[in-house]
Amino acid sequence: MYPDNSILVVGQAKPSREDAIYNLHGEFYISLVLEKKTGKILDVDCNTILDVTKNFVASMLIGKSLKDDVAEMERSIRERYFALTQKPLIACIKDAHNRYLMATGFHAEGKNDISC
Repeated sequence: MYPDNSILVVGQAKPSREDAIYNLHGEFYISLVLEKKTGKILDVDCNTILDVTKNFVASMLIGKSLKDDVAEMERSIRERYFALTQKPLIACIKDAHNRYLMATGFHAEGKNDISC
């Protein structure tokens, strides 16, 4: 289903106690299928309660790069996503970004210590 050059990265964060996700799962998760070298997001899933929310999140993120577009994704979430999970979603993206950098050897400056 996914190309051989893809990887899965998961970000997680604590939602507020008022959010149904907290009561159901305790954590908010986002799973991102990425092209390993570019960080381009190929697919997204998250543990939201409603499918429309999941689909909206996917529409904002698919095609963006977890390597290069984190600030743009955060801005888009702040401008377009108005739910109790806005801050946890941003935290999940940042957590996934850090996991991606650790997994691939990329650093924020864009240097690569290991070959992809």
